[in-house]
Amino acid sequence: MSDGRTQRALDILAAIGTGVVPLAPFTPDARWWWNGGLDLAVAEFAALLADLHGRTEDGIAITPGLILAQDDSVMIEATSAARLTNGRIYDNRYIFLFHFAGEAIRAVREYSDSAHVNAVFDLGG
Repeated sequence: MSDGRTQRALDILAAIGTGVVPLAPFTPDARWWWNGGLDLAVAEFAALLADLHGRTEDGIAITPGLILAQDDSVMIEATSAARLTNGRIYDNRYIFLFHFAGEAIRAVREYSDSAHVNAVFDLGG
């Protein structure tokens, strides 16, 4: 496992805080799956994230914890923190699984507390 892949995965998590996920690190057919019921093309995920980012005061800060790398995958345990413009607090725990094709990200599987996401952001899920 290359350190470059781990850094690419960490860069994507840092980008979440800005509300802009760069598409260049991903394969053209890359998917972002979330255990809350989404399986999106990365560009669709980026649009959803931009909407959620607009509901926060300063974005969603993702803090990485444990990182494991094996074969073509990088797993990152993380936490988040954000204050929404309506005063609500978003704080969640995650497992992100990044799967690579060469050095490009081909898929992300995001596991988090989906009930918390839906409640805090009023997603109705």
